[in-house]
Amino acid sequence: MKGKISYGSFVSIAQLTDIHLFGDIESSLLGIQTEASFQEVLTAIKRNLPQIDLLLLTGDLTQDGSAASYDRLRRSLDRFGIHSYCLPGNHDDEILMKRQLTSDYVHLSRSLDVGKWRILLLSSVVVGAVHGYLADSELEWLEDNLKAYPERPTLIAFHHPAVTLGSRWIDGICLENQDRFWEICDRYPQIEVVINGHAHQEFDEIYETPHNSVRCLVTPSTCIQFEPKNHKFQIDSQPPGFRHLRLYPNGAMETEVYRLKVGSFHPDLAAIGY
Repeated sequence: MKGKISYGSFVSIAQLTDIHLFGDIESSLLGIQTEASFQEVLTAIKRNLPQIDLLLLTGDLTQDGSAASYDRLRRSLDRFGIHSYCLPGNHDDEILMKRQLTSDYVHLSRSLDVGKWRILLLSSVVVGAVHGYLADSELEWLEDNLKAYPERPTLIAFHHPAVTLGSRWIDGICLENQDRFWEICDRYPQIEVVINGHAHQEFDEIYETPHNSVRCLVTPSTCIQFEPKNHKFQIDSQPPGFRHLRLYPNGAMETEVYRLKVGSFHPDLAAIGY
């Protein structure tokens, strides 16, 4: 790893998710040119966050799973110059990610210690499917890590939301084995935060298990957004965004979502039949 991260009174993390880059830099997703919106989000991070320690990219990094899209993502993150940790989403090719997303600043680490915190990155990808599932190997690895570091406040990240969001079509393609995941979380009080993408919208609630309370976060996409609480597929007019997290040594966390200027990127509703 190039350089050493020096943390202040808190660890500052920007989460980006559902970037949906194409091999062709000019390609658009539902009317939004995803490369352009991604670059504008990176600019907004630099503009809005005076302290930024790392980037967390939580899946659907590309739309087409192409080598060209991963190569361009890596070069963008290298230019940005902040250590970036990437995990896969249902649109990603994990083999290509391992081949293309390794550099001085771009990492596929499964776990990292930042300040007093521990961050665990899981894969919820089911190859060829849209919904998510945490395989037995992922859950065993998760529990082994939680057992080994009981004193560290912990953030767990993966692509598919681990809770229902109140939208039938989205909830049908989220994490399928939520019960097994939360059974593990119930046994480890150091788990403070679970953070996901996939749903292209903002969500922030406390999930209560019998013996634990966990903050559950879902973050808007850097391109198109889905309308919250709508039981049918509906594009939202909200602009692209990212999430800022501040992790304090005592286990406290503060977070907010930043969005680009309204109207800066908007989907082509006519092209998709709205």
